[in-house]
Amino acid sequence: MSGGLIDSSGYINGGLSAEYMVFKRFGLNYNLEFQHRTDKYNHVHASVGSLAGPPLIVIGLISGLANSENKSSNSESVFGLGYLGTLIGLLITVLPDGVSYHFPIGYKWDVAPYANVLGFDWIRNREKGYSEFKYSCSFGVRGTYLIKDRMTAIGFIETRKVASTGWGIGAGIGLGYLFKLRENDKQDNPN
Repeated sequence: MSGGLIDSSGYINGGLSAEYMVFKRFGLNYNLEFQHRTDKYNHVHASVGSLAGPPLIVIGLISGLANSENKSSNSESVFGLGYLGTLIGLLITVLPDGVSYHFPIGYKWDVAPYANVLGFDWIRNREKGYSEFKYSCSFGVRGTYLIKDRMTAIGFIETRKVASTGWGIGAGIGLGYLFKLRENDKQDNPN
């Protein structure tokens, strides 16, 4: 949950976030968020891969099936993709929203600056009849504390930009769960 200011309006955010640790300190960020602004705009935020990947998967499957049915003729598959389009779609779908780098700063504490540069927002204002997809990004720093076992408490501050809006500033808190303990936490909890 977070809140802040963007242009001349306030906002509150709620959503789900996940991070996949690729290396000991380097993580891939995934976010799905709903934002309500006081100027009657609502945003749904996700990574660009979740928008671009699924259509490529479907187009690849359709063109691959069409190509296999027309093997006797020398016709090109739809959009020239074939099953390669499905593979490309799958790879694009798992693209993260951004990346983070973790610095352990003390017993059970971690600070991670992040850059989320592969996002999009679906913006909707029913009052004005406005609805559009826009590129979005955010930059910030997140602090994490390992509470007990695998539960974490999270706090963050960030700046956020959606195309056609100004830079916003916000902060938030959250609860998390570690599916795999971080290296510096394993000595405290061997499970």
